[in-house]
Amino acid sequence: MRRLPLRFAVPTVGALVATGLVVALAPAAQKHGVVAQATARPQAVPTTITVTAGKPSELAFKLSKTSNVKPGTITFKVTNQGVAFHDFRVCSKPVATAADVTNSCAGKKTPTLKHGQSATLTVAIAKSGKYEFMCTVSGHAQAGMKGLIGIGVPVATSEEKAAATAGASTTASSSSGSSSGSTAATTTTSRPGSGSGNGGDTSGCAAGVTIRTSGAADADGDELGTEPDDNDGCV
Repeated sequence: MRRLPLRFAVPTVGALVATGLVVALAPAAQKHGVVAQATARPQAVPTTITVTAGKPSELAFKLSKTSNVKPGTITFKVTNQGVAFHDFRVCSKPVATAADVTNSCAGKKTPTLKHGQSATLTVAIAKSGKYEFMCTVSGHAQAGMKGLIGIGVPVATSEEKAAATAGASTTASSSSGSSSGSTAATTTTSRPGSGSGNGGDTSGCAAGVTIRTSGAADADGDELGTEPDDNDGCV
């Protein structure tokens, strides 16, 4: 039998060895690829909620979502569509029930917004619960410009209505002309053109014009009828 030259047998063995190395290394490379893919975690996307102040009524908020909001970073996009000045605050501590809602709290808030202005408020809430939100302009929360947002928990429509009216008893004293229960009611400012020379109207409005009908918005509640006149309306 004729034997093949040795030079032809050596490359064949080398090719087999190289092929074996490729096959042996392939599972290891694939394994490392799987591990790298498994450890890559997608970044959490913040929850975005739109907030309209002054709608559906002047002393009210409309939120795009108020129930079962995912805990974490939440961005509120706030726009004032009302006539008066408004802001938006989210309280930093949860309440047990809607009856526990008050008219003031600690928490982050937007700047005071005029009609048509917008602001973005970003808060981080990790603990599930029911959190109060409100307008901090004097007299607005007492008049019902507040509510509840459920972080990781549901909030029923009946709870939202109860939260808006909680603590509203203080509004009666401020609206009746009493100086108690309202810091704005205890502060009066004399302005040119106000007083008896204007038909007895101390608001500074022209004869026959009231603060509410004038459309004046000075971030107080007198032009809305939620606070006594503090002499800073039309002037």
